[in-house]
Amino acid sequence: MSKNQKYSQSLTDSRFGGWGWSMIIYAMIMYFFFAALSTDGQNLFPTAFAGVYGFDPNTLLAYATPASIVGIIGGFIFARLLIRHSTRNISVISLIITGAAFCVWGMCGNIVLYILLLMVVCFFASGFSFVAPTLMADWFPRKKGIALGWATIGAPLSSAFFVSGFSILLAKAGFKAAFIIVGVAIIIIGVISLFWVKDNPEQAGRYPDNMLPATAEKFSDAGNMETVTESGGITLGQVLKTPNTWLISIGYGLLWMVTVGVVSQFIPRMISVGYTQSEALMFLTISSIIAIPGSYFWGWLDGKIGTKMASVIYSVSYIAALLILIFASSLAIIWIGCIFIGLGLGGILNLIPSMVISAFGKEGFKQANSLVTTIASLIRVLAFAIMAACLTVSGGSYTLPYTVFICADILGAVFLLLIRKKK
Repeated sequence: MSKNQKYSQSLTDSRFGGWGWSMIIYAMIMYFFFAALSTDGQNLFPTAFAGVYGFDPNTLLAYATPASIVGIIGGFIFARLLIRHSTRNISVISLIITGAAFCVWGMCGNIVLYILLLMVVCFFASGFSFVAPTLMADWFPRKKGIALGWATIGAPLSSAFFVSGFSILLAKAGFKAAFIIVGVAIIIIGVISLFWVKDNPEQAGRYPDNMLPATAEKFSDAGNMETVTESGGITLGQVLKTPNTWLISIGYGLLWMVTVGVVSQFIPRMISVGYTQSEALMFLTISSIIAIPGSYFWGWLDGKIGTKMASVIYSVSYIAALLILIFASSLAIIWIGCIFIGLGLGGILNLIPSMVISAFGKEGFKQANSLVTTIASLIRVLAFAIMAACLTVSGGSYTLPYTVFICADILGAVFLLLIRKKK
């Protein structure tokens, strides 16, 4: 251990040490590319392919839904692999295959190949979303909130900059070259990962949480850790039988569904109240930028008051956002709505793994997270069907779907409040 190492003294400080910060930055990159390839890029990819190969962009966009389901399946498989195999090795494999597939995808002038390569990209890119929180769980089992708060900044960074950056790349380098450049960049990160990533702090000669053992013991003895009785050695069957599994999965799944529902239809909602498409896009971009410090905020709040209460406050913030969207009548109200929506964008990827770590501990995280995040993801994708059905019934009015989402948000908060903590 380095004599000059500045060790952490609290659950909310950012003293992670050099190696700790290195792993947080790596996790941030994983979140960036996961969001870019699986979600944010869908704002641009269908239109770009349609312009080059003459496909119908709406048809291409429709294929994003089955590809997302394939991604969820891929995420579950990678999560199971992380239980028995090195996080570094899984990360390297998912990065290199994703990068290679992305390079080839840009050359797909056949719609069948387009669909297949899209599914391959979503399948392997889903590994990024499990590698990142697994690293944070192994490196920062106590300081998971603030560590994830920094790491998940990668997702809103993608929302704010990937689409515009890739648009510039398409214009300057050309269609195929743009895909090759991004794909090669992902492959290079995969190769570098062989020398960069350490599965746990012990491999780098560091302490978990960058805390001296005596300091870590103090926090555990003081009861500051939200850990329940389940711990290491837990099996998938035991996870399935644990009430907390379903409370966390359904609770966060509902909150995630609300987040996706609000963001996916934010631009149409703004247009429906009289704003132009460019103005609506500006509001969404501002929300994405607000999400960057928002990620840190939820991580800090997590460490300060605990994951459960931070999650309930998150739920309340989105109820406020929905009410603002229902009664959106002035520019001032819209700006306030952007703040609430932006804060929410920066929180959900942080709070889910943090609660799983709280509930199952460092040793049980991989086993539990493989199931919890998969179930929550399946609930998340219901947002599109609910929004479409409600808009059909209401004749295009957003009041009905937003009211349904408010009810879902409240129900999600109730599930989270029922999560059992250690006595």
